[in-house]
Amino acid sequence: MKILAVDDDIYILEIYREILKKAGFDLETAEDAMSAVTKFAAFKPDLVLLDVDLPAGGGKKFFERVRQTFMSKVPIIFCTASPNSIAEEAKAPCCSLIKKPFTSELLLAEIKKCLEKGGNETPPPPPPPPPKS
Repeated sequence: MKILAVDDDIYILEIYREILKKAGFDLETAEDAMSAVTKFAAFKPDLVLLDVDLPAGGGKKFFERVRQTFMSKVPIIFCTASPNSIAEEAKAPCCSLIKKPFTSELLLAEIKKCLEKGGNETPPPPPPPPPKS
C-alpha cells in the first residue's frame, strides 16, 4: 500500500517515515501543496496524510484539487493541530481527522480503518447471479 504524507514540518515527515516504513507501507513525502499535487499524480497513493497549514496553496486547496481535478476518492486523513479549521472537509466521504500530536498506534489504526472503508477508484465486482431453480 502506498501513502503520500504531506507536511511542511520535516520532523513530522521523518516520524511518518519511521512509523510507516516499519509498518510495511511504501511512502512518498511532500513539503508543500504544489509538490504534493505533482507527487500525487505520479505516485498514485492508496491514502494521503495531509497537514492543513501548508505553503504553496494549503491543505484545503490540495484536497479540492484531488477531489475535483483528479476526481479521486483516495482516502485522506487530515493531520492537524487545528481540527476546527478543517471540520467540514473532514466530514466528506473517504476523509478522516487526527489531531496533532498523536501516537503511532492511533495513526496506524486510523490508516487501517480508512483503507478498509475504501475509496478505491474501481468498484467491487458485482455479486454472482442467483442459482437457477
